[in-house]
Amino acid sequence: MKILSVLAGVLITTTALAQVNEVYWCGQYAAQQKLFESRPGLSDEARAAEEELTAYTRWYESEREGDEQIYTIPVVFHIIHNNGPENISDEQVYNAIEIMTRDFRKQNADINFVQPEFQGITADCHIEFKLATRDPQGNCHSGINRVQSTLTYDGGNHAMKQLINWPRSKYLNIWVCHDAGDAAGFSNYPSSVASSWEAYLDGIVVRYDYVGSIGESNETRSRTLTHEAGHWLNLRHLWGNSNEPGDPNNCNLSDDVADTPPTIGHTSCILRAHTCDGTLDNVQNYMEYSYCSNMFTMGQRARMRAALTSSVASRNQLITQQNLIATGVINPPLCSAKFISDKKTVCAGEEVTFMDKSYHGIIAWSWNFGDGVILEGNDPNIHKNPTHVYQTPGYYSVTLTVTNGTDSETVTYDQYIRVQEPGQIDYNFYESFEGAWPNEYFTVDNQDNGITFEITPTAAYSGSKSLKLRNHGNTNIGNKDVLYTAIFDLSNVTNAQLSYKWAYTNKIPSTNDQLIISFSGDCGNTWDIRRTRDGLSNLMTAQPTNAQFTPTSTDQWSGEILSIGFDHWLTDRFQARFEFEGRGGNNFYLDDINITGDFPVGVKEIKPLYALGVYPNPSQGDMTLELLMENSDHVAIDLYNSVGQAVENIWTGHLSGGKHVFQMQHQAAGLYTIVIKKGEHIGIQKVIFE
Repeated sequence: MKILSVLAGVLITTTALAQVNEVYWCGQYAAQQKLFESRPGLSDEARAAEEELTAYTRWYESEREGDEQIYTIPVVFHIIHNNGPENISDEQVYNAIEIMTRDFRKQNADINFVQPEFQGITADCHIEFKLATRDPQGNCHSGINRVQSTLTYDGGNHAMKQLINWPRSKYLNIWVCHDAGDAAGFSNYPSSVASSWEAYLDGIVVRYDYVGSIGESNETRSRTLTHEAGHWLNLRHLWGNSNEPGDPNNCNLSDDVADTPPTIGHTSCILRAHTCDGTLDNVQNYMEYSYCSNMFTMGQRARMRAALTSSVASRNQLITQQNLIATGVINPPLCSAKFISDKKTVCAGEEVTFMDKSYHGIIAWSWNFGDGVILEGNDPNIHKNPTHVYQTPGYYSVTLTVTNGTDSETVTYDQYIRVQEPGQIDYNFYESFEGAWPNEYFTVDNQDNGITFEITPTAAYSGSKSLKLRNHGNTNIGNKDVLYTAIFDLSNVTNAQLSYKWAYTNKIPSTNDQLIISFSGDCGNTWDIRRTRDGLSNLMTAQPTNAQFTPTSTDQWSGEILSIGFDHWLTDRFQARFEFEGRGGNNFYLDDINITGDFPVGVKEIKPLYALGVYPNPSQGDMTLELLMENSDHVAIDLYNSVGQAVENIWTGHLSGGKHVFQMQHQAAGLYTIVIKKGEHIGIQKVIFE
């Protein structure tokens, strides 16, 4: 058969485009041309390496074709992301590795659907892929790196690979990015990167939505890495060295594999196609683009195993016992116990699902949920990611101990779960952050355990304090800090509203920090986004500055009122969430977070009156009440204790339109209610004196 040039392009179709007979072309052909142009003589070196590998392949096919040894390839994923969907989950990576091994070991269920003419040559390649568990220095590692960079949008650029690459003699490097050179994925052949100068380019680049079958990807796209690993192991497309599948001239080309019939190449699943010499095309081959791929042939198996045992591009060093131990594929070390949960704040009787993120080689788990319940065992279906129900309100520390049968690791997260009673706080809640912090009304999720929401006395919309997030010096781009309210009872409330004040400005040039406000009516089990604000449009309240931003007047603050109007929010399990994502901008401030509504059904609201704030609340001294009157009218404001006795008349008389400020004298410790009357309209506000 014809020996092919090292130059080859990789054709990838997307699911949506394939439906209209359009294709994604891989950027490999152009990238390889650019590579050869970047260093004179490189193409000659690549051709010499190809000749060497071709000669070795011929020897392997004649002398070692029956070799049944299982070869294992250590893999490291480098997820290059800019905090977008391309920052795929660990689970999606695990799924992709499983699919690669499944396909190469002929363990895919759809192998049974191979056309009868090819059933006899479907191949178990005896090649497996496993995530490395040690880094190049021998340290314990997850096998997944995450690097934040805008180069994720330019995955065909060599600079992206220069961000991070591990020795190709020890690992198969897989880079995940947002845009893989306008393709689903591409890989260099061993011969084209055989030189040590090009070693950093050796590996696979793949779009994030073509990794595995879950998460951002899907089943249709799940064979992309199988295809690209074929290229990495020296397989051509079935139609040979052509960038034009479907071209009749492809019948004159070859993939240099004896048992794959000539074909013009397919971008759709025409199973009984005969396009060249009257033989049936192997449309279901992984090196086709029919999107019904499910097999390698025995000839392809031999060619890949030859590449893997050849010294070209150091492939044979990957599979040695010494390297499998060094990369942790054999005897993976146990070095980290950690976990996450699907929620940290719940109502009594609600489920919390915990997810083990420990590594490596875990065979047994012991969970102490902090409420007297301990779950131990070695069944991953039960003990790896358990669900637990907390019955009693309070804060609970959670401990996980994992073992690999020899060693064990333990981690405890203090006060990790907060359990609340449904409706523990009534509506008409005002928080101006003048009192103690943290308090029972808010919970903070500090995702990177770094700087997070804190009280500042240097800025406020009302009073003297506010909540600040020191975002100016944040280097952890994309980090989120989340502020959760307590659980409120809005089950008998109409015209419910959440209001808040905020202050923020941008740096120069502009940065796209983001604030997302969400509501939940089921104790945080599900969330609905209510408002999104970002630094490029509607988050700024002051002029941009590269200095530390501190608002110096109310003119540098803004505010809004969000209606809590849907029935699925108006429950005794209402919760609000303020989620701030830092992307290199400036400081952010919150103040006067209020949740208000009508008195119980049947009592009219004070339409012209809006309470701006009560602070400090709780208070160890006097308390300030601010009201905004839309129109002038007669108003009575009284303070009642917990048994319904009036203890102070704050105001009785006529009030003009506009803002009014009242001082309330300190009372004995306890819960009080401010009642505001205007004609037949009534409004109330709970306050606490300490």
